Amino acid sequence: MASSGQTGRRVGKTMTMTGDAPGIACVPTGYGQSRDAEGIMQPRRWAPVLVLAAALVASAGAVHAQERAGIVAWPPEADAMAMREAPREEGAVVAWTTLDPPALVDTLRRGGLVMLVRHGQAAGNDRDPAPWRITGDRRAQSNLTSAGKAQARLIGVGLRTLGVPVTKVVASPYYRARDFAEIAFRTKPVIAADLGPENPGQIDAYRRYLDTPPVGGNLVVVGHLLAPTTAQISQLSELADGHAAIYLPDGKGGKTLIALIAPADWARLIEAVPGG
Repeated sequence: MASSGQTGRRVGKTMTMTGDAPGIACVPTGYGQSRDAEGIMQPRRWAPVLVLAAALVASAGAVHAQERAGIVAWPPEADAMAMREAPREEGAVVAWTTLDPPALVDTLRRGGLVMLVRHGQAAGNDRDPAPWRITGDRRAQSNLTSAGKAQARLIGVGLRTLGVPVTKVVASPYYRARDFAEIAFRTKPVIAADLGPENPGQIDAYRRYLDTPPVGGNLVVVGHLLAPTTAQISQLSELADGHAAIYLPDGKGGKTLIALIAPADWARLIEAVPGG
């Protein structure tokens, strides 16, 4: 974090960042500490999703006030390379948002957002077929583990309990994404159009789809490596299993990052908001 010129102060279980990206609040993995090999508590590195989010804001140089207080702008020209090169931490679990829990839940309930969700933990074939060569044989793909299915249930219970409206669920054609969507949202997802050499025009169409504010609720997209088709929202490929990146599209290609949420954070939101 030192390289970005940011400093921070601990506020309860959050860290409020100052410097290059003022107003960023985050929940650190393990509340900022972990035990070393000798069992001594040591400060823990901030989890990579936070670093990625900070890199987005700092590298773009476009942190500015929004009509909704405290929301950080996420412009299309954000530097995805900086995110990919950010350090990683195995098993990191963080929540990133500039909103307090009630304000975040209220924003989710109002709709008009796009929620990019990385499928849950999966195992199996580590050499998936290309999207345009997928067959009905699950054995040729990685599939959700029991932990991955549990992550899907955490998201689904959280959204339903909080009363967050979902108008459409789209999933990649891989079974781990489709299954995750069905478990979490209790519906058959719309399968994203095949994106291969035969259909280069689909990439631009898909981008426009994700740039359009959904009406009447929120759009959910469950996938994994969607970076080639989403360009400026490429950190979906950097999210940990079951994590969600939620943004507000302006309909013109611009996006405002609202939150990065881990599966377990949905239960925390339920506890933090009176009446769920």
